[in-house]
Amino acid sequence: MTKDRPRLRVLVRLNSLELGGTQINAVDLAAELRGHGIASHLVGPRASARPGPSLLDVAAARGVTVEPYDPAPGLRAHARQLTEAADRVRADVVHVYGSWGGDRPVFWGPARGGRRPWVQTVYEMQVAPVILRNVPLVVGTGYLLDEAHDRPGHTVLISPPVDVDADRPGGADGAGFRERHGIGPDEVLLGIVSRLDTDMKAAPVGHAIDAMRVLGTRGASLVVVGTGDAEVALRERAGTVNRDVGREVVRFAGPLADPRPAYAASDVVLGMGGSAARALASGTPLVVQGEAGWSCLFEPSTAERLARSSYWSPEPSDDAVGGLVRAVSRLLDDRARRAELGRFGRQFAVERFGLPAMAGRLAALYEESGRLYTAREWAADLAQEAARVARKAVTRSAT
Repeated sequence: MTKDRPRLRVLVRLNSLELGGTQINAVDLAAELRGHGIASHLVGPRASARPGPSLLDVAAARGVTVEPYDPAPGLRAHARQLTEAADRVRADVVHVYGSWGGDRPVFWGPARGGRRPWVQTVYEMQVAPVILRNVPLVVGTGYLLDEAHDRPGHTVLISPPVDVDADRPGGADGAGFRERHGIGPDEVLLGIVSRLDTDMKAAPVGHAIDAMRVLGTRGASLVVVGTGDAEVALRERAGTVNRDVGREVVRFAGPLADPRPAYAASDVVLGMGGSAARALASGTPLVVQGEAGWSCLFEPSTAERLARSSYWSPEPSDDAVGGLVRAVSRLLDDRARRAELGRFGRQFAVERFGLPAMAGRLAALYEESGRLYTAREWAADLAQEAARVARKAVTRSAT
């Protein structure tokens, strides 16, 4: 291998170009893999890039090129399109991120007949039944790895990575962020960095907003970073809470291509998944929020359990707002405890999901993919794919 001749070339098909954890993980890994002699060529659907900051800004900051494209209508045409892209970049491997949009066109396109190996990453909280059973699979949580024990295809745990050099205590201007958003230096600031989407994300953000009716009277404030289809409704909800409390206890900062100042400014982060992991790397105390109302303080007694589920839970709660208030209240008036948990979280992050270690695992998977996915594995998945096509045909005829 020379500087101009990478050891491996990978076509990476992104599920979206919006700011989201899975996509940012893909960009970070592509940047880190250059040190392993692996050239990653990223493509993603053009229409998914929303106005304002997008994944393209994140990629540019990392020196990674992402090519937006317009997926051709129809499976055959899209498969042919991705085959041409893989041939153009002379891809040795194809990597699909996400559970929708890219797997079937790759199966019938650049990987057809097993002529080129491919792998799939599922950083969602469950592996959908439509995921082919013989393709090498990357999951991000320990429980999903356990659930894949009878899966014939190779499955590997690669935690959603965090660049612990970039995301570190003191690595961003938290004071400037506070000043820009009118937050006093002595206010206890709760931070949320999240997509504001109806699916999975809006409910916990809404619970946090409602919790400010209590926490706001105790001097705390909440800042929400992100955008999505639920943003308008959440802003209206926050406006009601602000009026009830009598001051602006909830603020919206909009989407940020670089959210590190928000983590640095926060005294406590409320979050799940990749956002929670970045909070830990930043040395900020964390309260994990599940999608259905459950919440839990990240501390030594809960760390392993929360990491195993990728800082997320589907567990419902009969008192979502009250539970969140109780979890946060333990930290509001205890600066020393916040500092202690910040140090613990930072150490945990470095050891458990640092970007260099996760990139090393992915590089090893790419190296092995030619052995793990051949014409035999492709043929083994053909029956599952044929059944899927038949179900679609029945559904169409019924309508």
